[in-house]
Amino acid sequence: MKLSFSLIGIALFSSCFYLTGLAQAQVVCPKSIATVRDSVLAEANKAILQSVYSDLGCDILLDELPGRRGIASFNNHTVDGEMYRLEVAEPRYTREFVRSEVPLFQHSGSLWLHPDQALQESLPIGYTLGIVWHEQYMEGRRGRLFKTVEESFNSYNNGEIGSFVSSDFSVLHRISEGGFNVVPDQGAGIMSAPLYHYLGAEYSPFMKLFSDHLRKYSPFAHMEPKMASGKKK
Repeated sequence: MKLSFSLIGIALFSSCFYLTGLAQAQVVCPKSIATVRDSVLAEANKAILQSVYSDLGCDILLDELPGRRGIASFNNHTVDGEMYRLEVAEPRYTREFVRSEVPLFQHSGSLWLHPDQALQESLPIGYTLGIVWHEQYMEGRRGRLFKTVEESFNSYNNGEIGSFVSSDFSVLHRISEGGFNVVPDQGAGIMSAPLYHYLGAEYSPFMKLFSDHLRKYSPFAHMEPKMASGKKK
C-alpha cells in the first residue's frame, strides 16, 4: 500500500510539473490589432483574421483607424499589430516588429478612370491619406487627398475627381454592388505586391504559429481578385 501511495505521489508531482511546463511554454496572445477604417478590403478580412486568431487560441480586438493613425498607434504601443501592410510601409515603423513569414494574399492596385477623357484630364486624382503606395504614386501629380477610400469613391460619384487610386479588390467589389454612378475604367496598374500581417517583435512566437497556419490553410487566398472584369487603358 505504501508503494502504491508513493507511485501515486510521484505521478501527481510529474503531472503538475508537466502542466507547469506547458503553461510556461504557452504563447502570449496579441490583444489589439489596427485595421483601416472604412475600407472594403479591411472589412472583407476582419472575420477571417479573427477566425485565425481564434483557431490559435487568441481573442483580439480590431481597432478601426485611419491609415496613418494605424502606424502611429502601433509605434506607440497602443495596438499590438496591424492587420496588413505592404513591405514598403516598414520604414515608417519605429517599433521593433515581426512580419508574417508568408503573405496574407497578393494585393494589386490601379488608377481608375472616368470614361470621359475630358474629365480625366481636367479633374484631380483622388487618393487616400496613410496608404503608402497611394502617396508614393501621387508625388508630383495633382491630386485630392481623402481620409478614407470610401470618401474618394463618393467624390468620384459627385463629379469632383476624374480618377482615383485604389486597390482593385475594393473597386471591383463596389462595381459588383452597383456603387458607382458611372463605372470607372481600370487604367494603369500601379502596384502588385504581397500584404503581410505585422506584430510587435515581442509576439514573435505567436507570429510563428500564425505563419504556420497560413501555410497550412491559406485562409485569405480568395482575396486575390481576377482582374479580367476591368477595362485596361
